[in-house]
Amino acid sequence: MFKTDETRQAAWLTLCIWLLSGLLFSVTHAVLNGAITARVLATVAAMNLFGIIASIGLYQAALRTRRQPMLLRVGALTAAAVVCAFLLGLVDVSLMEFIRKTFEPATPPSSMPNWARAVVNMTAFLWIFGMLAAMYLTQQANWVVRERERQLAAARTAASEANAAASAARLAALRYQLNPHFLFNTLNAISAAVITERAAEAEAMLSKLADFLRVTLVADPEALIPLEDELATLQAYLEIESVRFRERLALEFICPDDLRAALIPSFLLQPLIENAIKHGVAPTSQTVTIRLEVDRNAEDLVIFVQDDGEGGAGEVRPGAGVGLRNIQLRLETLYGPRGVLQATPLARGFRATIRLPLQWPPAKPLSKAA
Repeated sequence: MFKTDETRQAAWLTLCIWLLSGLLFSVTHAVLNGAITARVLATVAAMNLFGIIASIGLYQAALRTRRQPMLLRVGALTAAAVVCAFLLGLVDVSLMEFIRKTFEPATPPSSMPNWARAVVNMTAFLWIFGMLAAMYLTQQANWVVRERERQLAAARTAASEANAAASAARLAALRYQLNPHFLFNTLNAISAAVITERAAEAEAMLSKLADFLRVTLVADPEALIPLEDELATLQAYLEIESVRFRERLALEFICPDDLRAALIPSFLLQPLIENAIKHGVAPTSQTVTIRLEVDRNAEDLVIFVQDDGEGGAGEVRPGAGVGLRNIQLRLETLYGPRGVLQATPLARGFRATIRLPLQWPPAKPLSKAA
């Protein structure tokens, strides 16, 4: 019958109010008359039962008007309380008349009409129904507020999940948008090696490509990984490119040991190296050095990628904007204004600087000694 906590609460409140009313009437009758008979107790119990039944109707009125404007709800429950009090007054008069005829037939009937006596008795019950109506109104108002809070919380959760999913999709799209350039270049190089009958070189590049793709394609674009893992991925990538460019590609990696555990987004640096190879190494027959340096500036991690390929002061390499813009978008998505990418043409070469908050992996809990 009572399917919700709200209904159970209303039932207990109603029961307690009527039990308290019956107790107060019984005590008052005993004090005024010196004693209380079983017949009086039975009458009080019967009236409380009819009062509880009438209160159920009052509660139903509160339920049916719970979403209506407050003024309309107050008016509806006030009218319902008056009707319930009058009906209970009639029941009281009818019950008293039944008791008089059954147990006290010699007692003359009252000269006042039953409806008039019901109106008089109504005042005794109106305060009970008025109090119940006020409690029902308060309870229903609290229910509406809690329901709106639950709906708002659900909407916020759905919006948060949607934003998280959108961010994840955006990060994945930005990351994988850069892969086809490298893949096409590598496949072209393998094709050229096969055509020129350099089978060993083609086989080596295929093997290294498979290893590289195995690492990158399973990586989570939202994951933060230790810097040393990112450098290992770069090493796998550069092993492929070194087969293509041989002595034309020279490398310098500088990373302090205490920063190797710092966390960065997966697959963040490879596009910068690829950009340096595409625009610095590929167009020339001279040796080009690509330098990657990691440093710390207060609470920020700073990574420099620089090459000494052909270029002029103030010149932006054609085609470099897409890859750099994607990296900037990833940094902004993950770190907001603290994620920065700066691209600077040099007198000879190009320099890209990444700045992001310095983060570390969570500390592992200490194992208890046996």
